[in-house]
Amino acid sequence: MGFGTHASGAEAAEYYASYGNEVHIYESRPRDTFGGMPQRLESIGVNLHFEDLDPKEVSTYDLVVKTPATPLHLPTLRRAKEITNDFAALLKNPAVDHMTKIVVVGNKGKTLVASAIVHALNMLGCRAQMCGVIGMSGYHILKDISEKGDDVYTHLVLEMAAWQITDTAYSLYNRWPKLDVVLMTSKVDAQKLDKKEYYRVFGPWVEKAVIDRDSRNVFLDETGMNKKKVVLSPTTFNPERGVVPLEAAFDVLKSLGYHKKDIEKALSSYKGIPHRMEQIGFRNGILYINDSAATIPESVAYSFKTMGQASIHLILGGTERGTTDASGLRIPVKMASSIVLLSGTFTEKLIPQLEKWKVPYSGPYESMEDAVKKAKENADNFISNLNSNTQIVLLSPGASGYEYFQNEFNRGNIFRDVVKALITAKQ
Repeated sequence: MGFGTHASGAEAAEYYASYGNEVHIYESRPRDTFGGMPQRLESIGVNLHFEDLDPKEVSTYDLVVKTPATPLHLPTLRRAKEITNDFAALLKNPAVDHMTKIVVVGNKGKTLVASAIVHALNMLGCRAQMCGVIGMSGYHILKDISEKGDDVYTHLVLEMAAWQITDTAYSLYNRWPKLDVVLMTSKVDAQKLDKKEYYRVFGPWVEKAVIDRDSRNVFLDETGMNKKKVVLSPTTFNPERGVVPLEAAFDVLKSLGYHKKDIEKALSSYKGIPHRMEQIGFRNGILYINDSAATIPESVAYSFKTMGQASIHLILGGTERGTTDASGLRIPVKMASSIVLLSGTFTEKLIPQLEKWKVPYSGPYESMEDAVKKAKENADNFISNLNSNTQIVLLSPGASGYEYFQNEFNRGNIFRDVVKALITAKQ
């Protein structure tokens, strides 16, 4: 039901179609919202319906995949034989039984902590992957397993929002598999009903629960967990104490049995979230930053806010997500030293706005290589003509990229490859 956030519904369709199933997607938004994605799905046999699913037809399907925008209480779902989402499909699959499973929940800082844990595990010699808002979808991980084998990953780190816990618990009939560690990153407001959903992931299936010290009493009252399974974070001798998100990551890794010195060394090289303000390289006065996971205008605005008055050459644009409002880009594009556009349906709607705001731009370009070279040229001109200090080439699209890239992570990887080729080339 629906293409879903970050095309999670489309990934589910591709996954089930790859096993020869008859797959249908029902989407209420118009076809032209999704660029070239519909054509790609139809080429592999997926049936597309740009209309709401008739409640009477739901029972004719063996499985309904619920994407985030579809509420569980929707009357249409009452007749469904079985409902799932990407987390439930992943956790039900026997191929992940042998993998260490770490779940990160809480009000704030989930993504940072989860990414720090994944980084450290990989530095410790594991094959860890992140699943959630920034990480891969559960279906993407299942695709990797089917193509590369059950041993492609040793550890899964699942970042779950409250609604994802609710959907997954429903799909699993609240029979969760063994979860090695569940971390609650911050104190949950017990007065807010929706925040209580975080507690639903805790139960006898959890081997270790790592929680904020201030949450201890509320947590024990809400979950009834055995105190011996609960680790209060930050622990007394935590070397990362006071450094968020590393202190929580340290306690998770310690609860998995890793040695203190090994964890410290692994976390010392953590530089932030891949594809989110990720520094790729520096050469000849230009710093290159990968912010490809910024798929909405508000994320671009936030990125600019964190960089203050830096001279930024922005690579912007791509595929529209729903009815994306470009107005949130007004301040960033006016602050940018130059704008280079990537092609896409969102870019087509953005160009009239840029012209209205009298903001000059280059492009749009279908090729990431062409876009990066143009941004570099703009940065070089600032350095030579204005005798300016360090320049920043920032990929922060404010849009999806499904017309020209597989997803935002593929887009970021291509940006990284292009930049690395530029900064290592002989000059």
